[in-house]
Amino acid sequence: MTEIHSVRPLLAISLAFVMIIVVVLFRRWPRLRHAVSVGAAVLLFGIVASLIQPVQQGQTPTTNLGTLVGTVELSFQADPLGLLFALTVSGLWIVTVTYNIGFTAGDGLTHRTRYLAALWLSIGSGLGVAFASNLLVLVVFYELTTIGTYPLVAHYGSERARKVGVEYVWYVIGGGTLVVGGTVIIYALAGTVTFVPGGIPELAEIATDRSLAAYVALGSLLAGFAVKGAVMPFHAWLPKAMVAPPTVSGVLHAVVVVKSGVFGIARTVLEVFGPDATATMGVAVPLAMVAGSTIIIGSLLALKQDDLKRRLAYSTIAHLSYVVFGVALLTPAAVAGGLVHIGAHGITKLALFFCVGVVTIETGHKKVSEIAGIGRQYPVTMGAFAVGACSLAGLPLFAGFVSKWYLLVGSAEIHWAVPLVFVLSGALNVAYFWPIVYAAFFETPETADPKPLIDGPLGGRAKAQDDETDESPPATADDGTTDKRAGAFNQHETETERPQAGPTDSSYTLYKESPTLLGSLILLGVLIITFGILPGELALFDLAKQAAEASVGEVFE
Repeated sequence: MTEIHSVRPLLAISLAFVMIIVVVLFRRWPRLRHAVSVGAAVLLFGIVASLIQPVQQGQTPTTNLGTLVGTVELSFQADPLGLLFALTVSGLWIVTVTYNIGFTAGDGLTHRTRYLAALWLSIGSGLGVAFASNLLVLVVFYELTTIGTYPLVAHYGSERARKVGVEYVWYVIGGGTLVVGGTVIIYALAGTVTFVPGGIPELAEIATDRSLAAYVALGSLLAGFAVKGAVMPFHAWLPKAMVAPPTVSGVLHAVVVVKSGVFGIARTVLEVFGPDATATMGVAVPLAMVAGSTIIIGSLLALKQDDLKRRLAYSTIAHLSYVVFGVALLTPAAVAGGLVHIGAHGITKLALFFCVGVVTIETGHKKVSEIAGIGRQYPVTMGAFAVGACSLAGLPLFAGFVSKWYLLVGSAEIHWAVPLVFVLSGALNVAYFWPIVYAAFFETPETADPKPLIDGPLGGRAKAQDDETDESPPATADDGTTDKRAGAFNQHETETERPQAGPTDSSYTLYKESPTLLGSLILLGVLIITFGILPGELALFDLAKQAAEASVGEVFE
């Protein structure tokens, strides 16, 4: 890769942070604020996308602002791995900020200026993580994502939301401390923390000597990044964070936070220690075992959840470890598949969370056991959900199949039994998504067989109780009264109190009046299918292959 001077990486990051100020200044003009945010999001993606051609041509656009500390420079670069993450963040942000217009109105969300400003801070921090040219700069923005997402997790202001927010902060501060410690040790050992495809040469030499300090540094980085990456046993904060609004859940699960964790693991293995040193130190196999266990256990726990958002949360825990597992296998195809899954899972999981958001706004239902017949009333929403479910199950012609195919082929190079992790995971995905799709389209509230299946005899459920509830304040309808459907994220309904599927009157027509919700779901559905049918035409796929080939070798065609 040839380094070239370019202000575009810094410009993209700066635009996101400038928008925080703009959002605050336009707090009295919400419509203008939304319009400017959508326009800025499109411009942001355009800036990031303009970096695709030079990167694919073997160039590395770089902005160098001088020395940060010691010999570490404050610089930002667009390399294949970083640009892949930046495209995922900036591209999905357009859909998120558009969806947010309809959602904030439907949910009766308060403190909307603070909410949108915090979202912009999270996006800017995520881009900083993506474009950081060295580990120290990455750590700075990695910690900034915490500052941006804490007020989002605790946004509803209930006792439950504040408690979860504090727990989330403790988790990520602990992880961040480990990352900082690992960075300091690496600087002391190698004299640099700059990312190098294949690993920092000075560090590789030390690692081959099995230095204790090298083990401590690598372990600190992997464990620290694993916290936000929700790798077990550091995953507990993620399902609890579902107390947040679905737009936040999308940012947490699909766009920034958890992806920054697995992205950090990929940077560590591929461009800090390097594949050879990671394998020589004997860390790759344990990392793969932990990731494989997380994939299976996370999927099994998803089966147990009756709450839709919590089921998606455990699904996220499992799918994040697809990335970690692929990177840990250290074969070109597996690494490429893991990196492709950053984008494929991001698009898909965002669609699923947004579908749940629409269903809850419109009907007040937030449980698997409450959605029978909803597909007939909201065919586009549940159709988009079905598309997302097919993608995560790894079915052909959907985005998830692309990443899973490369993971299967790459894992088979290790041993014939390794691909069974993904085969079993795919079966479990079908098991916890199919009941939702089936109930929505082929059952009615009167004939529905309660879910999830794992809680009782085959074909039904003996009982299902959530161990967590949302306690955020009720939202208000258009007439100023408390509305059970509009405030569905802010209440907990028992099995005996659940309402019938669909709206009970015609006065609540937000969905029909909000093309931003419907349009966002359609766009995400189209992206999922396009990714699955024409992966080679999308930059994410090429960048993943390029990043894998730079570190571990040529990926098969």
